[in-house]
Amino acid sequence: MSFFDGLTIKAELKETEGPNDSFLNPSNKITITNAQKIAVVYSCVRIKMNALSVIPLKLYKNNGVDKSEFVDNLLYNILRYEPNKDLTSSTYKKIISQDLDLRGNHYSQIVRNGLGQIVALYPLRADNMTVMWDIQSPNKKVYTYNGVRIREDRILHVYDIPDKENLMGLSPIEYAKNSLEFANNTSQHGNMLFKNGAMPTGIFRNEKALTAESHSRLKEQLGKNYTGLRNVGKPMLLDDGLDFKELSIKNSDAEWLASRKFNREEIASIFGVPVAMLNDSENTSYGNLEQKYLEFKDNTIFPLTTNIEERFRQKLLTYEEKRTLSIKFEYNNLMRVDAKTRMEYFKGRFETASISPNEIRRFENENGFDGGDEYYYQSNNLTPVGQTPIDKGNLWLELAVWLVVGK
Repeated sequence: MSFFDGLTIKAELKETEGPNDSFLNPSNKITITNAQKIAVVYSCVRIKMNALSVIPLKLYKNNGVDKSEFVDNLLYNILRYEPNKDLTSSTYKKIISQDLDLRGNHYSQIVRNGLGQIVALYPLRADNMTVMWDIQSPNKKVYTYNGVRIREDRILHVYDIPDKENLMGLSPIEYAKNSLEFANNTSQHGNMLFKNGAMPTGIFRNEKALTAESHSRLKEQLGKNYTGLRNVGKPMLLDDGLDFKELSIKNSDAEWLASRKFNREEIASIFGVPVAMLNDSENTSYGNLEQKYLEFKDNTIFPLTTNIEERFRQKLLTYEEKRTLSIKFEYNNLMRVDAKTRMEYFKGRFETASISPNEIRRFENENGFDGGDEYYYQSNNLTPVGQTPIDKGNLWLELAVWLVVGK
């Protein structure tokens, strides 16, 4: 029987909320659960998880200066296709990305067979995991999941920004609470503004004091007939000598949209997502949009994938395997979004003998052809590697001599 038999190991991405945890309750503080209800947070988390999910993660075997996909190893199928029988690789990578963005930590259970080979990876709910240093072995961590202690070699722990003790990662949500609460408050302000009439407020004036009956009747009529979006534009009927004076909108209210824009930019910077990728078209052209996308890949996705590669190598490979095997993301899929850039890239590599026609076709999921494994470099003509370039001048001279003398 496995140590993990009877232990709940499947990840639960949805957290439960209490009856008073409504997002629009002003008394609520920002938590990992309700932070995703902020539109910008949800968009940033979704963009990053989708970007990571399309990049294949593979196991390679190093053969001297070359490397090849180690498809015969059990770990290859786990990384590339199925971490376990219930998950696909793309969904698993989304879980990792979401955990890092919201909680700062991702945990997976490493399941091995009797031969010590890894046969599955099961994501665990980060909220139910506690991490401490082992008192008896100061260099080892103690993982406790739902009250059950788990051996360190059975846990794959991925985190980004470490805490001061290097025990676990820091949650971006926890450290950005002030910014997120400000975004929440401005959102609530807008919701309540439109809910209460979508127009500036005003005051009622009267030469004499209202009776209790008149005051109660006025309050009832206002709530029933003159507030809410469906009542916008209705003429107001006043009695008892009442006069209504509309108030001009305050500067702070007029700048509500500007504050929303500031919130969007600040939250996007926390998650490393360019504002242009959040459908913000202000001051955005095709040229700088493409540049922003490249910055997103270089400054956000590549550091994320490098961190995951190193953590996976550290926990999933033995000391001997680390000498010959490597775990790497294959970034070619990131190039599929821009056909022009992709073709310029292939053309440059093809003309410098760093890629063959069949390798290009495999990148495009197309079948190869006979003779397509040759490598070429650009001289006057494309010349196969290992052959002497054809001199066009000598070629024409030899052809002229043959025509004259018949040789």
